[in-house]
Amino acid sequence: MLFNSRHSYGSVARAFHWLSALAVIIVLSLAQIKDFFPRQSEARVELWLWHINFGIIIFLLVLPRIVWRLGNKLPAITPPPSALDMLLAHIIHWTLYALMVITPVFGLWSLQAGDATVHLFSLPLPQLFGVDDALSHDIKEIHETLGNVVLWLMLAHIAAALWHHYRIKDDTLTRMGGQQKPD
Repeated sequence: MLFNSRHSYGSVARAFHWLSALAVIIVLSLAQIKDFFPRQSEARVELWLWHINFGIIIFLLVLPRIVWRLGNKLPAITPPPSALDMLLAHIIHWTLYALMVITPVFGLWSLQAGDATVHLFSLPLPQLFGVDDALSHDIKEIHETLGNVVLWLMLAHIAAALWHHYRIKDDTLTRMGGQQKPD
């Protein structure tokens, strides 16, 4: 089932969700793991390059994901949550989507402003931003802050899914991870 049904997400939405989640977990992990290695060491540089690649992958995944999300009706939650719960869920989801677009852009901007040539798996990306070392540092700080916000919102998203599944006992979690249910 490619498309969402009234009761569960379709395989395309699920693939976008889980691939995005995996890429975000990888990019956040690489950002932390690289700090265990000395600056300019081969291992740290390699981890940093993988961080950049996965950041670009997140950006490339989220754009079609948003288009797919807008073109498919959301499956209903059974039993229905309160209007406030739905509002909070929508705010967190759309904030995460926005951050998955904005955070990689700020990462690319900070690198290119620092005069770095950025590659996606050895393919050089076009220079989109001018060189400005002072701006590069400021943009890097914003990029890191946005990454921390992504981490906390992702943890809130996971906690909410588990809360709904184990405490409220609705089908919020199984709509994305359980057996697909046709209309």
